[in-house]
Amino acid sequence: MPRSDPPRLCPFASLALRMSFSSTAKQIERGIYSHMKQIAFALTLTLALVTGCAATRQRPEKAAKADKAVAAREEIKPLNSWADYRDMLRAEGKSESEINASVESNLASIRAMDRSAGKDRIGVTAPPFQFDGWLNSPPLTLAELRGRVVLIRWWTDTCPFCASSAPALRALHEQYSARGLTVIGVFHPKAGRDDPLDVARVQRAVESRHFVFPVAIDWEWRTRTLKDWWLTGPKRPATSVTFLLDRSGIIRFVHPGMEYHDDDGDKEHAMCVNDMASIRAAIERLIAQ
Repeated sequence: MPRSDPPRLCPFASLALRMSFSSTAKQIERGIYSHMKQIAFALTLTLALVTGCAATRQRPEKAAKADKAVAAREEIKPLNSWADYRDMLRAEGKSESEINASVESNLASIRAMDRSAGKDRIGVTAPPFQFDGWLNSPPLTLAELRGRVVLIRWWTDTCPFCASSAPALRALHEQYSARGLTVIGVFHPKAGRDDPLDVARVQRAVESRHFVFPVAIDWEWRTRTLKDWWLTGPKRPATSVTFLLDRSGIIRFVHPGMEYHDDDGDKEHAMCVNDMASIRAAIERLIAQ
């Protein structure tokens, strides 16, 4: 059977067909482009809404964390007695039996403390101060204190030992300052020790305990002054140490920490009364030299 050729279109028809195809392709292309723009706009809008919602959630969360941190610092209230310590434990939900056990454990630690701890510091020239601030006084140096006997006691605001020793520091200042003794209380934080320096917190504690003598702030005590004076040697029973310096700045007496005070009638604290007597005797001896 003879092969038949495909029908030929006239030039005008062929041109019209090509124009028709081209127009249809452009319409399809424009439609696709328009649809893609709509999809892109929708995605952008969705992303903006999601980001905005996340930021809105984060702002309150950050603010809440900041408020919580501030509140935590404000909750650190100075203890002024063993009764305050008991009240603090009650506020934490401790039972009376648990509170009594905690108090007894603390008193047992005072009774068991090695009073000779710190003898390795006797005769050592006191290291220089590296404090973070001062209250009740311009900054003092050991050079400026030469010629006076100096009592330096590290203390903190959440410690019942320090609270009970506060009257002793006031009494020693009142009794001996005119005779050549300078008392310096050194605040070092235990609770909130990783918080930034909080001078207002220290001021509250100073006012609460009625300290009028110079108070230094050893906020970075783990790496600065207390470490140089006390924490570089053998194991220590406490950080609330007391040093007595002679008029040349040499360490002559060390009370290794915790509590001392005059007789308050409480037989359970008899060892604290004995320690106070030892401190007084050392002060008398150094002033007389």
